[in-house]
Amino acid sequence: MEDQPQNLDDYLAILKRRKWQLILPALVLAILAILAALLIPPVYRSSATILIERQEIPSDLVRTTVTSYADQRIQVISQRVMTTSNLGELINKYDLYPDIRRKQSINAAVEKMREDVKLNMISADVLDPQSGKAQEATIAFSISFDSGSPETAQKIANDVVSLFLQENLERRAAAANEASAFLNAEADRLGQEINTLEARLAAFKEEHGDNLPELAALNRELMMRSDERLRDNAQSARTLEQQALYLESELAQLSPTLLGATGGSATSLDSYLEELQAKYVRAKERYSPSHPDRIQLEKEIAALQQQVGQSSIAAIQARLDELRAELASLKKRYSEDHPDVAAMRRSIRETETKLATARQQMRTDDVVRQDANNPAYVQLRVKLDSVRLELTSLRETRKELEHELELYEKRLTEAPRIEQEYRALTRDYENAMLKYKEIKEKGLQAELAQALERDRKSERFSLIEPPLRPEKPFKPNRLAIVVLGLVLAFAAGVGNLALQESMHRGLFGAKAVQEATRIPLLAVIPYVATDAERAAARRRVRLILGGIIAGIAVMLALVHFLIMPLDVIWFVLMRRFDAALPGLGA
Repeated sequence: MEDQPQNLDDYLAILKRRKWQLILPALVLAILAILAALLIPPVYRSSATILIERQEIPSDLVRTTVTSYADQRIQVISQRVMTTSNLGELINKYDLYPDIRRKQSINAAVEKMREDVKLNMISADVLDPQSGKAQEATIAFSISFDSGSPETAQKIANDVVSLFLQENLERRAAAANEASAFLNAEADRLGQEINTLEARLAAFKEEHGDNLPELAALNRELMMRSDERLRDNAQSARTLEQQALYLESELAQLSPTLLGATGGSATSLDSYLEELQAKYVRAKERYSPSHPDRIQLEKEIAALQQQVGQSSIAAIQARLDELRAELASLKKRYSEDHPDVAAMRRSIRETETKLATARQQMRTDDVVRQDANNPAYVQLRVKLDSVRLELTSLRETRKELEHELELYEKRLTEAPRIEQEYRALTRDYENAMLKYKEIKEKGLQAELAQALERDRKSERFSLIEPPLRPEKPFKPNRLAIVVLGLVLAFAAGVGNLALQESMHRGLFGAKAVQEATRIPLLAVIPYVATDAERAAARRRVRLILGGIIAGIAVMLALVHFLIMPLDVIWFVLMRRFDAALPGLGA
């Protein structure tokens, strides 16, 4: 038989025929749902809300050393707080999870407690002061604990919140202290490095104090001055040598004594010395020590006091000049290796030797005789001695100048190497000083941040809602369980009815018989109920009405005890009804 479409009468007939196949499963499941709603133990939740307050002092003035985001710090603090040792102490203190500890271990109890502790972030859209755009940021977080006892839930939540707040303070203080200690240690290390560099720099300056880069211009100028003084010295020496040659030639033409002389203004060397000393006494009274006349008298007196005589060497000097002139003439015509040039050089060396010997002999043996009474001779002799003294002084000065010139040349030659070493030392010292100043500034900032954390002026956690004793259980939602159980019970009954109907292959009703046999019906005899059947039907109606009344009573009891007392609900409904009446009247 093909399936025929069914109408409402067919469905009502099915429901009437199989009503107990719907009622019995629905009733059993409804009773089970009600029992589950009544027998599931309550779980109480105590929660606390902690606000993340921003730093009171502007960060432009004092910067904190804690730079991580708030939600990141909260997660780190959570890991530190939710350790086995901390939770184990709370479990032992409040005797939590005795069955788990007895059957398993303390670690299992700790894992169960971690599941019961809930950490929830509270975010909001805030305006970023740098970008000016709204972005989501964590402004607070909540900590809660679930327990079968409201007092235990409140106590555990309170202790966990205290651990969070204490751990936050300790972590921030530790971060500030670590930053300050690190910067102080780094500053000490850089200070020792600076002391070492200063010692090396001082030793380098002491060793090369006259050849530092900043003295290069001065050394160059001093070298030029020494060279100029050396040229002046050579010019002065040539002038004095010519003057000495002139005096020697003049002196060679005079006789030390005057034959038949009986006296005069200066008849002897002693008398002339006395005359010069008398003139010096008068000049000393009239002139300063730097006056030229006074200086000339001092030189003449010094020459007379040495009593150094000199014989004429003009002829040897003249011969030496002639030989030098001839050598210059020969060089123009011949090479350096020519025999005449070599012979002329040997002659010049011999003549120079004779001249030096004569001058030495004149200095040692040719002493002015005490009986020299020729004033012209004595005066020329004194002038010659004075010139020779000046020449000696110039030669000594020339040696000193040559030594100074060599010293300045050596300094300028070594200047690049010394400057490189000096620049390297100075650069290391300056870099170390910059690092030291930077570290000291950061150290001061770290100390300010340390004071900021100590005085609790930085970002902090504020408990704005402490854990309270929960008045109602957090779960289970008994009303939702009952409602959901009734819906599922009715759905299960309907499903059972549909299943039974789809599996049954019988024929019900005249229409089904006619469609199955294809024979028209002559008559349909209705079902005639007996007195016993009618009495049983009345009993079933009474039972159904009693069940409905009992169900309503159970529902009202559940609402009264689990959701809100009935008198309160009635009062709320009446108040809303009274508030709605003026509006209806208007």
